[in-house]
Amino acid sequence: MRGNHRHTSPRLIYTLLLGFAVTAAGRDPAESLLRQGTDLLDRGFFADSVAMLTHALEQNPKNAKACYYRALANEMVDRQAAIGDWRKFVELAATDPDSKEEATQAEERLQAFERMPGLPDSLRPSRYVPKAGDYYQRVAGPSLRLQWTEFPVKVFADSPPEEWRRALGEALDAWMNVFPLQTVSARERADIVLSWAKLPKRSMGTEQSFFRLQKEGDKIIKRRKTSSIVLDNSHRWSKREMRAAIMHEVGHALGIEGHSDGSRDVMFPQEVRTFVLTQGGEHTLSGAPLSTGINTKLTPRDVNTVIRLYNCPGPLVHLK
Repeated sequence: MRGNHRHTSPRLIYTLLLGFAVTAAGRDPAESLLRQGTDLLDRGFFADSVAMLTHALEQNPKNAKACYYRALANEMVDRQAAIGDWRKFVELAATDPDSKEEATQAEERLQAFERMPGLPDSLRPSRYVPKAGDYYQRVAGPSLRLQWTEFPVKVFADSPPEEWRRALGEALDAWMNVFPLQTVSARERADIVLSWAKLPKRSMGTEQSFFRLQKEGDKIIKRRKTSSIVLDNSHRWSKREMRAAIMHEVGHALGIEGHSDGSRDVMFPQEVRTFVLTQGGEHTLSGAPLSTGINTKLTPRDVNTVIRLYNCPGPLVHLK
């Protein structure tokens, strides 16, 4: 199965048959369908999860948990359906004294979801490849504060050293294939600015994001995000190492707050080889680039993670 197209996948057929077997054994079919739908959601098979949880709701229309998890799955399938599911969950949870906290959290997520901007084609949920998975749960922030809301995002490179110009171009081209970036020739027009300077040992690059808020009274009417990437020029990094560093820091600038747990992903934490020099009782920590394990190609997991960041208003939280 590619993407999240609405057809009945072999995986869903198998899971439904399993659910029927559970029903025949005398167990609650709605609860079985709920467990199966939640498992599909956790594994990134969003359309299949929606279908499974829809069957659970057909068994029990007041199953608040099934409605909650279908809302989460629909965030990656059908935006309007997700909004409807969140509203329904808030209604169901509001009638349960033990679910007031969940109802409040769902209302906040619904409001954030409704504020999310329209997205370019490259970031639409249909581009997500379920079999590849992602590391979204590791990097998703608690709000939309790190995502861009206007596209394309403009990038300016401030006097890149000649030996790394090609690495810069290749790194930006790689991201442009999956994210709407545009290079500009003036710093004041840029959203992301790359520059080179001497950085502390063991650091190839850093990224910081800033926000400028425009207010009317106490109300924020507009915010502008900018990002600054600084890359180290004090060491003779290879073109490959510099390309990897640029791609990694641009990933942070695009909203990936943490790191991947997959060693082949661009957003896996980069390392430098360290060693200790001992002289007269003093210990000095020094570093040199680690050429092995440097990733210069975006993986489907990298791409899937960015897509989820721009379609979901926060991490996936399981109900108690």
